Amino acid sequence: MTLDVLDEHTLARLGCIEVWVSLYWDEPYNTEGEFTLEVRPTAENLALLREGRWLRRSDSDVPMRICHRSNENPDANLVVTGFPGTWIFSKRACTSIVKNENAEAAMRRLVAEMEPWDRLELGEPVGFDTTYTAQTSGGSIMDYLMTIAAACDLGFRLRLAGKNADKRLLFEVYRPTADPNNRYATKWGNLQGAAWAFGDSDYANVAVVQGAGEGESRATVTVGLTDTTGTQRREMYVDARDIQPDEDKGETTKSQAYLERLMDRGTNKLLEQLRTGSIELTLDAEGLHPGDVAQVSVPQLGYTATVRVAEVITQSQKDATTRTVRLGSPVWRKL
Repeated sequence: MTLDVLDEHTLARLGCIEVWVSLYWDEPYNTEGEFTLEVRPTAENLALLREGRWLRRSDSDVPMRICHRSNENPDANLVVTGFPGTWIFSKRACTSIVKNENAEAAMRRLVAEMEPWDRLELGEPVGFDTTYTAQTSGGSIMDYLMTIAAACDLGFRLRLAGKNADKRLLFEVYRPTADPNNRYATKWGNLQGAAWAFGDSDYANVAVVQGAGEGESRATVTVGLTDTTGTQRREMYVDARDIQPDEDKGETTKSQAYLERLMDRGTNKLLEQLRTGSIELTLDAEGLHPGDVAQVSVPQLGYTATVRVAEVITQSQKDATTRTVRLGSPVWRKL
């Protein structure tokens, strides 16, 4: 594995890094990743590794942008850090409202309508039929993309495409399909060092939302899995007094449009109160990539999990390279 260094504007190849002290490369599915590269402070490295330039691994077409570099003294190593290309979207703001819209179309629309970035284009649409049924508005484009993608089990990335003067960064929405060969367990020897954590202390599935008004006249709606009962019902209270009826449109606290806005607030709050669950493990196999679906057996828990790869972390040091796969959003089933 080597690292190509690309120009900030043209994406032209400026040089190559073949030797380093250490490399940490975290490639995500639908969140923020990062990288850290530590090299000797040679004149070539100091000239080549500059803020704004791109790094591309020889075994990947998903580049990362150099955002910071440091060198404490002439004898210290040069440390370069940065983020995947999707970092671009954290530098673009938006006020658009997204609600009840095809998720892929909404994500592509947000990117298409933002202020342009050098060499950034939309890739080919896939045609996913998933609808983002909640509402989100206001924030960076990255905030929008992560919110919509997490709710709809979609991934997004910037991929390097083209050659020479035609090089460009393509924005893609993707969701790999399940591969029955992606099965991992300690008994097969392809899963080691499994660490896990999951809980439901903050989990809620019903939101009671109150808006404008006072006492018994205060607007109140209930959203979520409202049919659940007993131990399966987890309620939370949402104070949405900041959402007021639109008097210019003649709304009152009983208007359906106003109540729907309260329900949207409750739905968004429930998305913040999901069951937590994650598995971190080391695989012998080299077959998984961000977004892939894996079947993982964890006998010590008595469960099997169908999980999507949330991140693939590559670490390289002293001629040894390891890959760590972090899995998120598990669907647990008894063995």
